[in-house]
Amino acid sequence: MNKSLAFSIGAIAALAVIGGVIAVYLSGQASTAPNSFEQGPPLSFKSLTSDSSPAQGSASAPVTIVEFGDFQCEFCARFAKETEPQIYQNYISTGKVNMVFKHLVHYGSDSDLAASASQCANDQMKFWDYYHILYTDQDSFMLSQDTKSALKALASRIDGLDAEKFALCLDGGIYKDIARKDTKLADSLGFLDTPTFLIVKSDGSSPQTLVGAYPFGTFKAILDKELEGLG
Repeated sequence: MNKSLAFSIGAIAALAVIGGVIAVYLSGQASTAPNSFEQGPPLSFKSLTSDSSPAQGSASAPVTIVEFGDFQCEFCARFAKETEPQIYQNYISTGKVNMVFKHLVHYGSDSDLAASASQCANDQMKFWDYYHILYTDQDSFMLSQDTKSALKALASRIDGLDAEKFALCLDGGIYKDIARKDTKLADSLGFLDTPTFLIVKSDGSSPQTLVGAYPFGTFKAILDKELEGLG
């Protein structure tokens, strides 16, 4: 294959990918949430964090992103490494948006353990540090013969975390049911895939869903629209 032909094929493929992302967004993949959102209490930042779910950003931010994820999910890892840092820099750190994490587990007992471990880190205000470590170094616990020990080793890399307290929390099974509880919520909302994102205003109005590890530009388009006229 000559270079000009290879370039043409590559360019067409790239345009197809970009067009697909735009088409999915415009066609309603990031759409008004289904009726199940309207049948229960509003899914506001306050209600979503009432059970000590991990959160970052100002509680008074006008828009909330809820991520439903599994620490063994490769697409969740892509979001955590490529997109979440940009959302944090442009929206969360500026007080425009806050973010809540909920567990939606698909991959068995190791996912349950990782969810429990992340909540133990959250007890020490270190969830988001651990979140990035888990997603950046997934193989270290996914391929380990001793998942619990691998999760402890990853936690020991977090500055300021009390490793002994973390181990007691994980070994004690304090959060052994957290993944099941969050997954039950996800199921009730019709969320089946990871990652799934709920984007909602602070009062619980205008809920939208986005399924998949979309690039920052997709989130930016939605968030900017939601923030229009809010100050």
